Amino acid sequence: MYSYKKEVGIEEEKIRRMVNWYKGIPSPPFKIDVELHRRCNLKCLPCSRQGCNFDMNKDSKGKELPLKRWLEIVKDAKELRVLIWNIEGGGEPLANRKLTVPVMNEVKKQGMYGIVTTNGTLWQEKDIKNIIKIKWDRIHFSLDACDEETHDFLRGVKGCFKKTVRSIKLMNKLKEKSKCEEPMLSINIIINNKNYKSLVKFVEFCHQLKADYIFVEPLMVFSKLGESLKLNESESAELQNCIKDAKKLAKKYSIDNNFSTKDENLKKDLVDNTSKMEEVLLNDVKGLDNQFLSAPCDRPWNNMAIKYNGLAGHCGLLLKGEDIKNKSLKQIWYGPFLEEVRLKMLRKELFEHCSKCVPSDVTQRRRLREELSQALSSRKAT
Repeated sequence: MYSYKKEVGIEEEKIRRMVNWYKGIPSPPFKIDVELHRRCNLKCLPCSRQGCNFDMNKDSKGKELPLKRWLEIVKDAKELRVLIWNIEGGGEPLANRKLTVPVMNEVKKQGMYGIVTTNGTLWQEKDIKNIIKIKWDRIHFSLDACDEETHDFLRGVKGCFKKTVRSIKLMNKLKEKSKCEEPMLSINIIINNKNYKSLVKFVEFCHQLKADYIFVEPLMVFSKLGESLKLNESESAELQNCIKDAKKLAKKYSIDNNFSTKDENLKKDLVDNTSKMEEVLLNDVKGLDNQFLSAPCDRPWNNMAIKYNGLAGHCGLLLKGEDIKNKSLKQIWYGPFLEEVRLKMLRKELFEHCSKCVPSDVTQRRRLREELSQALSSRKAT
């Protein structure tokens, strides 16, 4: 079982920094979400790429920040006291191995906690040996089913299920050989009408793959194709029954997850309201007296996001922001753009992209708000 020693300390520091912001003391970002590029080798049906009317692979190649700049940004992040460097899965990180691998190496050289999300199909043995050697912290393999037919259908490419499972098993083998705990193995699944009935079997499959964590996300709709995969009212209700049995099995196998724990990422309000999350965000803070705690989003105070073309701000869904090409992270983090974003959140003024807020961000925010409230109460008591 994964120990979570590092994660506990990092979460405690996150709360300390949020308390500082509450006290009027600006603090560094806790985490940076990066989109190194937008290239991908699969054609996943639920993906936001399905709603795009141009060749995203070609567009990415023409606009990506060069490796030299990314390495500078990593060092810049360390100087700014960033704790977590998260390589997101909007594309497949290893679709540009020459960019991703050196960045991952530099992240660990600088002593930051590293996370990467991958479809798992392009990993070679040398890549896996490398992340074990550098003690990369966490890897999220995306699997949309526990059977080849369903997974390959949802991923749009035949044979990808076998490649992903092979990568996971190889990593387990090499970790065991090296007697190394890292990287933590998380298996991600997007719940839709093709796989929700198999949630219990999926937990069993994750146990067989020696997963440390199961990360579930309700389907977000980005296209007509995605709309066809969304659960209807009766399926959404049936999912709640599936969750009950999946919870029992996850507990039996001691697999940590975000559907049976405090986060409850498959609650009906989240499943039903994906891609129209404004009401959920505002309802969560309705009636809260503390202005800081009642901000619908905490990201402007603890998170930076950098897109493949250099656009930087607080959220990976942002449509406007600063340009990282000629500015430091510090200039952007403490600059006027993000300061205005913070003020807007305190006024409960949402952005256009907030409708697409990721359900897991909502549940993590609920937990953070509770933990922060406790921290502030303790401070007052002392």
